[in-house]
Amino acid sequence: MYTDDMEQVTLHNVQDIQADKRVWLENLLGQEIRENQQVFICVFTPGAVPDEQTRQAAAARIARTLDAADRHAAERGISAQDADAAVAEAMEQIRPRRI
Repeated sequence: MYTDDMEQVTLHNVQDIQADKRVWLENLLGQEIRENQQVFICVFTPGAVPDEQTRQAAAARIARTLDAADRHAAERGISAQDADAAVAEAMEQIRPRRI
């Protein structure tokens, strides 16, 4: 978990979240969360500009996360096109296009 005066970021495996807290999260999100998912929560103050050190640390965390995602995909033979298609499918389910 990362914290400073302006921001708090936390990531939890759903399977590790206590039942009562999981129900609360599901109510907040308006959907069920599954055991194989993770919950990422970021609390921030809009309009507050972090200092350079904080921005660099955040960029490094993002780079590590993206590197881990790339390794995960490569280990499982998932192409960038497959990942893009999965995201597009998920977005269509969440926000169907209205004609």
